Amino acid sequence: MPPVNSNNFSNDDPNSGIYIPPQPGLIEQINDCGADLERIGDIISVDPGISAAVIKVVNSTAFGLVEKISSIPQAVVMLGVERVISILKTLLLRESMSALNTRLDMNLFWASSLSVATVASTICRQLNLAVADEAYTLGLFHNCGIPILASKYENYQEVIEFSYSREDGRITSEEFSNFGVHHAAAGYRVARVWNLPKVICLAVKNHHSVDRVLDDQSIENPTLKTLLCVLKMAEDMVNLPEKLAQCDIDFEWQKISAKVLEFTGLSEYDYEDLRDAVRFTIGNEV
Repeated sequence: MPPVNSNNFSNDDPNSGIYIPPQPGLIEQINDCGADLERIGDIISVDPGISAAVIKVVNSTAFGLVEKISSIPQAVVMLGVERVISILKTLLLRESMSALNTRLDMNLFWASSLSVATVASTICRQLNLAVADEAYTLGLFHNCGIPILASKYENYQEVIEFSYSREDGRITSEEFSNFGVHHAAAGYRVARVWNLPKVICLAVKNHHSVDRVLDDQSIENPTLKTLLCVLKMAEDMVNLPEKLAQCDIDFEWQKISAKVLEFTGLSEYDYEDLRDAVRFTIGNEV
């Protein structure tokens, strides 16, 4: 087991000392526009870099558009304000985290997040689930607590690698025992500060508690359970543990796969067919 960090969070305030990137003023400007789509498009278009990045995301395989979009105003009209703002937030979050002082390979981290997001949205289209946009956003945001904690704790990479190697699949337990908090909780705080939809925030918070959420009959939000199942299938398909923690076995998936497949109505054969369909659709993007 890796050494316990001497700067653990206190039990009274486990979130103390965590740097949460503030939501950029650009988002506030857009929110102030109300339903004025033209003004929203103009505000986003002011920054050529951000504008080009949004258009690139919109035209990616993840969104499955038949016709390519060439401008921000066109994207706003065709996709709607909420979808464009969601894309914008993911891009701005990545930009705001670029200055974090961490030993993580941030390019690899964001590449793995993009892979999960793309596969998650593709899974939704293959299964005719009407949450492809939400799944894409969740795929990009769900692990955003990892670089947050890695910037605070020098031994975070060692701890996360040990976490994914636990055969019981309890990934967050190792982080909590070392730091008094885990990346799902830190990510939940980021998602709330950035005003993501409530269901996305809850999915970020619970993405390592999927079995508990699926078993909880008091949770009446089927979208939350669906998003978590899609996310876990996407993580398995891109072999996320290997990318994040050099672990070639997904012990968490082994633990929860039966419940995930039961909830989504898939047999093991159906799941393998789904995996093949996703690979065929995405091609070399994952």
